[in-house]
Amino acid sequence: MKRLRSEDGIAMVMVIGMLVLLSVLAVTLIDVMQGEASRSRTAVKRDAAFQAAEAGVDDYIAKLIDDRLYPTHFVHPGEATRRSSTSNRVVAAAQAWQQADGSVVTYPNGKDRWYGAAQLGNGYEYDLEVFPPSAASPLIRILATARPVNDVDVRDWREVETLVRPSSVSDYQMVADADITYGSTATTYGKIYAGIDGNNVAHNVRHDGIAYGDVYAEGSVTGNTTLVNGARKYDAATSPSIRTIIRSPINFNNFLASLVDIRSAAGAGGIVEDNAAVDAWWFTFSASGTVSVQSCTKNTLKPIGDRIPTCGPATPLAIPANGAIYAGQPVIVSGIVNGRVTIGSAVDIYPGNNLSYAQPGDDVLGLVASHSIIVPQWAPTNLSWRAATIAQSGTFRSYGFDGQLNQSETEYVGNGARTSMTFTGSTATYGGGSMGLFQTRTYQYDSSLLYLPPPWFPTLQDAYTIVLSRELTASSS
Repeated sequence: MKRLRSEDGIAMVMVIGMLVLLSVLAVTLIDVMQGEASRSRTAVKRDAAFQAAEAGVDDYIAKLIDDRLYPTHFVHPGEATRRSSTSNRVVAAAQAWQQADGSVVTYPNGKDRWYGAAQLGNGYEYDLEVFPPSAASPLIRILATARPVNDVDVRDWREVETLVRPSSVSDYQMVADADITYGSTATTYGKIYAGIDGNNVAHNVRHDGIAYGDVYAEGSVTGNTTLVNGARKYDAATSPSIRTIIRSPINFNNFLASLVDIRSAAGAGGIVEDNAAVDAWWFTFSASGTVSVQSCTKNTLKPIGDRIPTCGPATPLAIPANGAIYAGQPVIVSGIVNGRVTIGSAVDIYPGNNLSYAQPGDDVLGLVASHSIIVPQWAPTNLSWRAATIAQSGTFRSYGFDGQLNQSETEYVGNGARTSMTFTGSTATYGGGSMGLFQTRTYQYDSSLLYLPPPWFPTLQDAYTIVLSRELTASSS
């Protein structure tokens, strides 16, 4: 029989081969784990840096709430060295900025002020660059860059650009010095606020529908509200409370200044119509960028909201560049707005026909009535109108019942006499109101008002609105 060759030593070779393979796998695994740990540490650092940058923005906005003119009064303690393009003066962080320095600034030393290590207490710091508002840009631009303390590796830095402006009453879908109620079928898309009236009564919001925007009340917020997109309820009893967001109650008396401003601006390059012999003025906007003005007389002495008045020939005018129109008598408004304009009336304002924008998001209309915003009973059976509105001392309602006087108006055709009304915009009303003339009423917030408030619209004390927040590629310059 032929003898087989010896297989001694094969087992040893296999064992050595397996050891080599396992060693390679172990080294690879360790390398992967080290890489993953490194990436994780980098991600943690970058996330914390981003939060530090946002903290810098928040601190600057807090300064603005305390002092609306803070950018022209001080250089923030965390702000880079600032140079005035007007006076050429160089001002370091935490120093006073003088009126003669103006509002056009540069940062000649780049990011040279890293601040917040002690304040944040988490090993991170930030540097701010702030560009005050100007005639060309009414927004405050805040550039916040953050990093781990003394970290010169720009890859670990995060940079956030934020544009802010003083909050406007048009930022809210509804502001009222009265109780506000939304039923279970209601959906609100903007912020809601119930304030304190002239008798010092704190009013409430009851919302049983869906809310996409925050709901505020100086009294209480109640109801089975479905809150969407991060919306929250705020009143005196919530945590955080309403005072953490709205530092002071919204005061309707402050809105009176807006009408004075509109009157002054209209007399200095705008349009003024004021004639005691005229019962009302009808402004009809055209998509061409003009507005036609008619003087009107009451129809058989009937109230404007009762019967359509008799109006004279129309005079076409260009929409004023400063966006201010004022009338000393009641105003009727309709048409397609091509421009940015606010109409102020010393009495009431009536949407007499459909109102729209030639280019939504670029055009805007404000309506400021010293008393009420009233939809007349001769309005179209299906009315659609768009505006930011203020009823300074009256109500936002349809003709028929005056809730302030608690009485019906003459010759009212009755609730539900018209089919539908769709309103898109914002409403500030001292005395609340209702659109009972229509069978169905749809109220939509115009989100473009968040970045495009009407000219001469009142701002809110102690409140700011973030128009834009985005991350930029961080740089050391």
